[in-house]
Amino acid sequence: MNNTKRLKLSLLSLAIGSTLPLPGHTQDSTDSLLLEEVVVTARKRAESLQEVPLAVTAMDARELAISGAADLADIQAQVPGLTAYAARGTTSTLTAYIRGIGQSDPLWGVEPGVGLYLDDVYIARPQGALLEVFDVDRIEVLRGPQGTLYGRNTIGGAIKYISKPIGFDQEGKLQLTLGNYNRQDLVASYSTPLIEDTLAAKLSVASLSHDGLGTNHTTGSDVSDKQVLSGRLSLDWVISDSLSAKLALDATKDTSAPRGGQRMLENPWEATLPVMISGLVTPLVPGLPYYSAEAVAAAAVNGQSPLPVSTDRYDTDSGLVGARNDVTTSGASLTLAYDLNNAWSLKSITAFRQGDTVGTLDFDMGPLPIADVYGEYDDHQFTQELQFNYDNGDSWQAVFGLYYIDATAGGTVKNQFLLAPVLPAGHPSNPLPIAITTVLPQYSTSAGDVITESYSLYGESSWQMTPALSLTLGGRYTREQKTAAILAENYADPDFTSVTATETDFTGSETWSNFSPKIGLDYQFEDHLLLYASASMGFKSGGYNIRAKQVSQPESINPYDEETVTTYEIGFKSTLLERLMLNATYFYSDYDDIQLSIFSQSSDGTFFGDFTNAGKGMIQGVEMEFAAAVTENFSVSGNLAYLDAEYREYLDGGIDVADQKAFTNTPEWTYTLNVTYQRGLSHGADLTARLSYSYRDDVIPTTDLSPILAQKAYDTIDATLAYTTADERWRLALEGRNLTDEEYRTTGYDLRSSGVSIVEGFYGAPRTLAFKASYAF
Repeated sequence: MNNTKRLKLSLLSLAIGSTLPLPGHTQDSTDSLLLEEVVVTARKRAESLQEVPLAVTAMDARELAISGAADLADIQAQVPGLTAYAARGTTSTLTAYIRGIGQSDPLWGVEPGVGLYLDDVYIARPQGALLEVFDVDRIEVLRGPQGTLYGRNTIGGAIKYISKPIGFDQEGKLQLTLGNYNRQDLVASYSTPLIEDTLAAKLSVASLSHDGLGTNHTTGSDVSDKQVLSGRLSLDWVISDSLSAKLALDATKDTSAPRGGQRMLENPWEATLPVMISGLVTPLVPGLPYYSAEAVAAAAVNGQSPLPVSTDRYDTDSGLVGARNDVTTSGASLTLAYDLNNAWSLKSITAFRQGDTVGTLDFDMGPLPIADVYGEYDDHQFTQELQFNYDNGDSWQAVFGLYYIDATAGGTVKNQFLLAPVLPAGHPSNPLPIAITTVLPQYSTSAGDVITESYSLYGESSWQMTPALSLTLGGRYTREQKTAAILAENYADPDFTSVTATETDFTGSETWSNFSPKIGLDYQFEDHLLLYASASMGFKSGGYNIRAKQVSQPESINPYDEETVTTYEIGFKSTLLERLMLNATYFYSDYDDIQLSIFSQSSDGTFFGDFTNAGKGMIQGVEMEFAAAVTENFSVSGNLAYLDAEYREYLDGGIDVADQKAFTNTPEWTYTLNVTYQRGLSHGADLTARLSYSYRDDVIPTTDLSPILAQKAYDTIDATLAYTTADERWRLALEGRNLTDEEYRTTGYDLRSSGVSIVEGFYGAPRTLAFKASYAF
């Protein structure tokens, strides 16, 4: 590699910045701190953040370090309009929403509403996608449909996780983190040239662990602990001045204990079911509920009482046998980059990813096997992207791409229910002409595979019509086929060996095609103000409900429809005197055929998880980001988002109930304020202190709009104090997150609509304190 090319790459690496222009060391005549220029690659080319006519936020390694982010969920407060957390009873399955669009059900075969990319490779499944932040160069978050720029159609937005590039100098880094809950993290990275200026290698490994946030009172074991091992290996080969290749391998093993949740309703089954089964209370009595006075009295005489509402947000009383979570993910990619001439370049990205997940969930959170679920999931995907970039150095820039994905996701869920439902007359287990209540063990499985094969052609071009005015045109054509094989069976025994009935035995295939255009205009007023407006469309294919019940719910085997969104956006980006930056965006989205996961009771009185299209919705909002270098040492930054979302149509049994429904994971107001103090010490070292305050408005996490699970507005406070030596080799930091120990729910289950009185809430992390020491060599 020639020296000029190496210098350009080094300067670009240094220029990649954070979400906002951070205070730098450039000073004006009054010795006040100025804002540094931030360079991003949101449009597949290096550009100043203040000159990109998109709603994009980026956090570089420096910003991620000072914020104390450990995984993707921790960047939520620094990105307006973003909601990100671990899905329901998991520790590493990602739920992500941008501007009210996302997908909370990690069911296989269901497309996420927010696209996640690891070094330009799309990650199709949410299991294991809550990526840990280590050896990262930057994370970019693009809001709104991004189908004209990225390989996979991303209807709500895209999250790009970009690893640190390999250098052709020998270097390494070690980082140790110690914290409460016996947190012990060790991260190491090392890169070295194998052939000078031609071939280089880099290895990064991480061991991340902490003890449980809670305790299982039945078994005495930890719940909600962390046990993660992760590694990445990459090779960079500069074949010639115009051709280069990069091979990247990664693997992660997560064996964290099952996540603990709070039982939010009293569990009477633990007391009444044993006495009903023993015959002390006859269950086959018309109208006698399992929680009747007779059953409760008999339970009390025998020394049994209901399990009360949990007093701790993480403890559990689960007696689930073989409870564990085990998630293994791995991937390999080969990226070839070729400069065809001074204007055209070609990039080929070939990738394969796979994952295996074993997980368990005790819905009732009690010792008896009343509602226990065991799940095994597997997935693998092959993707191929050809990307052509054009830049004539003057008035035309463009990116065009061909994208192919072949992905298979499948698994088996085993349900072990011991319930006492009210059985209607005519039910196979009810011989009487009236409704009765009885103890009814249920052993069932839902299994199958969903194969996705998709071809896409995308492109976006910017034309500099005048020195100040630019026109952007783009479009995407997608053809996607899904083939599903679903097998649901009922069993007579808890070992799932004797089949009593087949509920679903179905194979089907459906194809969707879509063209999504984009148009935009932007006007640059000198170097201080950019105005822009755009209209774009997004598309997410339909699919099949892997929980379909062909016998009792015949319509559930039909595919649900694709969903689409049309987003209109206007915004500005401004910089004043190189000391004050303010960016703002207003958007309006028409959202059609919204895909929702809904739990209900099927016609046979048993549990049913449906996946359907709700109808039409409207989402509009305002997003703001700001940064100010107040003095040489003192700066403030932050963001604010306002979201207004409502259903325009929501058909339930042919009746429009839109006025009774609300969007999930869409807080009306969110904002964050960061106050940073940075001071150079006399011997050349640097001291940085950061205090962050974040507010999130009321939010409804589940589609059933459960008032019990609804989370009231809350706020959190984070802080970091960091010391960096003059040679920047050593960095010592004290970090605190959620310093006020705020109790806030991120998600949960409310199964009362399915005839089961179960409500379980899952919470965000408690107050955590940590000491970090890193050494670069």
